[in-house]
Amino acid sequence: MEIRDITAYPLTDDLWNPWCIVTVETADGQRGVGEAGGLWANTDLHAKVEYAEKFDQWFRGMDPTNVEALRVKSQETPWGQSRLAGAMFSGVEMACWDLTGKHFDRPVHDMLGGAIRTELPAYANGWYDGLETPAEWADGAAAVIDRGYDALKFDPYENSVRDISNDELALALDRIAAIRERVGDGPSLMIEGHARLTPGEAIKVGTRMAEYNPTWFEAPIQAHQGPEAFREVREALSIPVSDDLASIENKFSAFDYIAERAIDVIQPDAANAGGLREVQYIGQMADAASISIAPHAAGGPVAMCATVHLDAVLPNFKIQEGFNEFTRPDWVSSVIDDPVTIEDGTIAVPDAPGLGIEFDAERAREHDRNPMPDHNFLSSEFKDTYGSQRHAE
Repeated sequence: MEIRDITAYPLTDDLWNPWCIVTVETADGQRGVGEAGGLWANTDLHAKVEYAEKFDQWFRGMDPTNVEALRVKSQETPWGQSRLAGAMFSGVEMACWDLTGKHFDRPVHDMLGGAIRTELPAYANGWYDGLETPAEWADGAAAVIDRGYDALKFDPYENSVRDISNDELALALDRIAAIRERVGDGPSLMIEGHARLTPGEAIKVGTRMAEYNPTWFEAPIQAHQGPEAFREVREALSIPVSDDLASIENKFSAFDYIAERAIDVIQPDAANAGGLREVQYIGQMADAASISIAPHAAGGPVAMCATVHLDAVLPNFKIQEGFNEFTRPDWVSSVIDDPVTIEDGTIAVPDAPGLGIEFDAERAREHDRNPMPDHNFLSSEFKDTYGSQRHAE
């Protein structure tokens, strides 16, 4: 097989987080689908379209089933280590795994070495936007548990950056306390920090929240502080510390966090960090250091499905993030036929050839770059816009 075309389909219509679906087509008419991460400014969608054309030039004529050759070629180019290139290649790489699985009539997890589990535990995210008072947060968390989840993640803070005021800390702790009181001691609570506090402030916050027994404190400090600062926070706290794509951009950055034993749980995002194989390498390094992996997945259904295939083969896999039930507009099911569902907090690993996804490119164009809510989660306008949208549904 030879790659004939690589195309990006940017989607924003009613999405809190823009999606960029990527297709790779071969000379004999076969097509694979992937997703390039979209966790940065909306204008990145325009850049991703341009990068798709760049990858099309670089990879045209190459064998899509030789994913390692494509991955190495991408990383060794002068522009290959940029965040934008890493995200765009992630989508290309997923699409090539999809093609490879279809070619050999096997699911992608077989191509990655073989599944060691057929079901995955999942935690809920995206459920709390628009909530304000501790009582509202407790009600929202209880509704998540009623759906069958036994784990949920949330960012209980307001707009704190670097420092957190006494009032904001008190409100955050009241929200956590209300949730723990409502759902009981059993469910896992993952506290999201969104990489915005200084080490000293993160230690203060983490010390205060410890009584509520969180499963982890995610991205507690600014990403640029690096692994030594994360280790400082980890060693000062009695609760586990995790980190996500804010710092874990690829296996090279992940190595520093693993070697320093700076975190307890590592959370690379396969749609941003370079694809499934790159995250598999990160997971293997982490496993050697007894660090768990819980892949970040705040994008669309293609990235989520690809990540589920990866989870199935990772020996140190802990739990999978899930936005499925809380953030997708109705039109998605007509554009992407997704085999992944979360039932009672559990994901069944797909076993169809490739990723098992069907993508309608023509319908996708109907949702190309249409208006979307404000994506700045640190602004009150984001909460108002997105919260109103979700409650309207």
